[in-house]
Amino acid sequence: MFQLQEHDKLEVERHEKYDKLSLVSWTRSIKDGEWGYFASYKIGAEWVDNKDTLVVTAKRGMENIDFLGMFMTCFSSDLALDSFSEIYAIDYEKPSIKAPSLKGVVSPLIMLHFLGVVSRIKTLKRGYVHHCENLKKVKGHIALMKNERKNIIPKRCDRIYCEYDEYSEDIPENRLLKRALLFLRRMMQGMGEGHRSYDKINLALRKCLVLFENVSEVVEMKEVSLIRGHKLFKEYAEAIRLAKIILRHFDYSINKVTAQEDKVVPFKLDMALLYEHYVYGLLYEAYQNKITYQFSSLTGYPDFLYRSSAFKAILDTKYIPKFEKQELDTYVIRQLSGYGRDLRILRYLGYGDVSEEAPLPNVPCVIIYPEEGGGIVNPFLNIPLRKLCNNSVKGLALFYKIAISVPTLKI
Repeated sequence: MFQLQEHDKLEVERHEKYDKLSLVSWTRSIKDGEWGYFASYKIGAEWVDNKDTLVVTAKRGMENIDFLGMFMTCFSSDLALDSFSEIYAIDYEKPSIKAPSLKGVVSPLIMLHFLGVVSRIKTLKRGYVHHCENLKKVKGHIALMKNERKNIIPKRCDRIYCEYDEYSEDIPENRLLKRALLFLRRMMQGMGEGHRSYDKINLALRKCLVLFENVSEVVEMKEVSLIRGHKLFKEYAEAIRLAKIILRHFDYSINKVTAQEDKVVPFKLDMALLYEHYVYGLLYEAYQNKITYQFSSLTGYPDFLYRSSAFKAILDTKYIPKFEKQELDTYVIRQLSGYGRDLRILRYLGYGDVSEEAPLPNVPCVIIYPEEGGGIVNPFLNIPLRKLCNNSVKGLALFYKIAISVPTLKI
């Protein structure tokens, strides 16, 4: 087994089997220009071949990340339902990999992604459910053959075997979702109340279960593959996809949720994109519609645009811990400077009189970078963004840096 941290080099000769890996790539080292297989900003576990595996963990200084807290913060924003799916990928077609350092990442990731999607469902989908029951009075139509066998021959004159359809919330799609929610509740019980995100997650979970209170939790395994989402119900399509993953992940057994295993399913998690979503969750909580994520412009997609009557800014996240002690990369400077000259961005921010010939306004550019921290603290809450722009980049006009800590677990 090969085990690395982010940005470490895989000490092997170049070979076709390593070129196919997703956690490392053949590139040149930034430090000394040496070529080799280097891990980037992705963590996870994958198979190299039939016998060797590769495990990549978080970079030095970020080993104790509170993933549960980060995931929960991500889902407080208004991003599209499927946007979080871009952050990670899971391969259930291959055997699990021994990786004790990653066992607390995959299960919470899937579970909280599912909870975030289900939380957006406001009204349950209804449909016709077919029933066959032995009743005291006729409902629907009488099933003649079954009624004769069950009632007439045994001389049960007080019963009539009927078949009928009922318009109900207790449809297979909803049963599947409720079953997955119960998996999440069991996992929460195993986590205990000591985690700082426990109350927030538990509240969201209880609200979801109240919505499904009239739905059965019974799901037949043979039914699961037949359950499909509908393009008119986007929340359901994504929730059903994730619920199937959850049931498969725990082998359809709630009792396996709390199992302590050192193995994880092969997966990859983009840490840079996770941090970007985490910061957006914090920004959205504080500034709501003043923040725009991934605005489409001529020069690309700036992470965030901030616009209000009093202040406007272009913000970009860079997953580079200890940025405070490093020089700002010239590529980053050029990238944000380009956004500041993009007329489409400037007009969106409210500079209506800009043109190719007119003098351009000086728009503040903000780099947001991580540092290892304690709890989940939102520095943007109740503070105007302008006041947080107080750490200037030396030698550049209206360039600022803001450190947003990555939540870490108490050791």
